[in-house]
Amino acid sequence: MRLYIFNPDTDLALANGKGNYTPTQKVRQMINDLALLPLWFAKSGSYVLADQASNHDFLEEMNKLFKLDVELLTVSKLGSLKGSIEICPWGWNQSFRNMLGRAGIDPNNLPDDVELEAHRQLSQRKVVGELLQLFENEPDFCGFSHNLTNTKECDLFFNQMKDRGGVVFKEPWSSSGKGLLWCRDEFNVRDRNWCKRVIGDEGYVTAMPINNKVQDFAMEFYVGEATVSFLGYSLFNTDHKGFYKGNALLSNEEIERLLTKYVPKTLLDRTLKMVGDFLTQKGYKGCVGVDMMICQEAGEMLIHPCVEINYRATMGYLARVLKDNFLADDAQGWFMIRHFRTHEELVRFAEGNKVKSPLHIQQNRIYSGFLPLVPVLNSTLNLAYIEVS
Repeated sequence: MRLYIFNPDTDLALANGKGNYTPTQKVRQMINDLALLPLWFAKSGSYVLADQASNHDFLEEMNKLFKLDVELLTVSKLGSLKGSIEICPWGWNQSFRNMLGRAGIDPNNLPDDVELEAHRQLSQRKVVGELLQLFENEPDFCGFSHNLTNTKECDLFFNQMKDRGGVVFKEPWSSSGKGLLWCRDEFNVRDRNWCKRVIGDEGYVTAMPINNKVQDFAMEFYVGEATVSFLGYSLFNTDHKGFYKGNALLSNEEIERLLTKYVPKTLLDRTLKMVGDFLTQKGYKGCVGVDMMICQEAGEMLIHPCVEINYRATMGYLARVLKDNFLADDAQGWFMIRHFRTHEELVRFAEGNKVKSPLHIQQNRIYSGFLPLVPVLNSTLNLAYIEVS
């Protein structure tokens, strides 16, 4: 039996590095609002953890519309699970494991401290540099990173890069555009203090040059026992500060067609092979998303083969599943997550889009329309949805 759990704060918990991490109220709100997201990639006959029984009606409606076979499980019922259970979180960390143990999950179904610490070390941004080193002598690629341990090194790296677009400094553990410091024109006292704080708390900052990006994309993998499967491409958008905005719902073939406008398919294939080989050597099992970019340098289009490595489920993986399993073959669209200031604003948005873009489903496949992927409950402030045309 599988139990799926959406814990998008896992990178924050990894940065905390302790077993008693407590998310902020804003993060807890997001966890509760989007708790049912895993239902879209959950295996038949499995459970999704959601603390509000009011999620039940939405889950039943989706089960009927798309012939799913997923059940709801509340936190209060965790202790009733007996026998062998495969826990499938968004990502693992020590605090999350401890929470499950306190809720009554059998320790035999949970990773131990050694496994979790190995996962934490693998999830840090130092590993990005290891992968990039494999490409440093390869033509047609760009990108490098340095791990800096004092502010003098940060000053020096910025001065070396300021005429090439500047530097983005990154915390060792963060995701979705958070934990980043963009320094395009100057590295001032506030920036220096940010780096000093991160180095003091976490040991180092990762520094990467700001490349002339043309297109974000990712490769999604599943790593097994000494094997790696390519699940497909992810094409996504970010804003100028790197915050995630959404994923295009396109076939693999269409994404590859768009990418090969910039670089040859042979280069994408070489990237896939080298990254896949790297992932099989790390002793990790599960979903991995590797964020990449097409960049332009000196008139040439190059692949940046590793902006981030996410050793966990990703929004790109979810978008891949949504397109492949729930959309009609020729249907396209966008998968989005949006935060609203008030619940009333969210309701107006959702209801207005349902009227403007009514859902059209045939044989359990979406041909067009607007679909919330999670229920709109009494206090919801975050909405995951798709718009299909």
